[in-house]
Amino acid sequence: MSGDAATEAPRKLQARAVATRRRLLKATIECMVELGHSRTTTTEVCRRAGVSQGALYKHFATKQDLLGATVEHLFLDLIEGYRSALSDAVQAHEDRIAAALELLWATFRAPALMAAFELYTAARTDPELREALRPVLEQHRANLRDEARRLFPEAAATNPRFDDAVAGILSTLQGAAMMEMALPSPDAGRAELAFLDAVARRELEPEAPR
Repeated sequence: MSGDAATEAPRKLQARAVATRRRLLKATIECMVELGHSRTTTTEVCRRAGVSQGALYKHFATKQDLLGATVEHLFLDLIEGYRSALSDAVQAHEDRIAAALELLWATFRAPALMAAFELYTAARTDPELREALRPVLEQHRANLRDEARRLFPEAAATNPRFDDAVAGILSTLQGAAMMEMALPSPDAGRAELAFLDAVARRELEPEAPR
């Protein structure tokens, strides 16, 4: 076997493995959105992904590992989409805080993220799922904090409450989104956004008094 052939085979296997993993993650997100956590099964995920159960368990040792990886994949995609959309919105509206809050609210209400919220509740009584989600959620919070620091570098450098303010804003929006999931309303989130706008302008604008 030539040198090129010897290196080409592992590359093809790796590419195939990456493609299979992506199909499984995509199929799991689809199941979570359409069926909810309780009806998302590995059998249905495999059917949608077009792979065998054996192939699934080569990539993920347990269903909980699959769900944790799916949430991680979802969060990274949401952050990337948020960053791109916010860049366009800031250029259009020239108000980073208003644009950031509106886009955050839209992101928290995305069907895929709503589906992920179901896992938070399920993790309360599922220790394996909780352990699978813990590092993913911790990293996601860190990524969101870093994104906030990138958007508001002056405030991040001068306001000692910056990280706490960002965490409070995120938690409030998540709580409002979860409430809307249970009690949909055309005015959902309006009061929270108005409140958070005032908080954000106090904490994220460097020229504002502390």
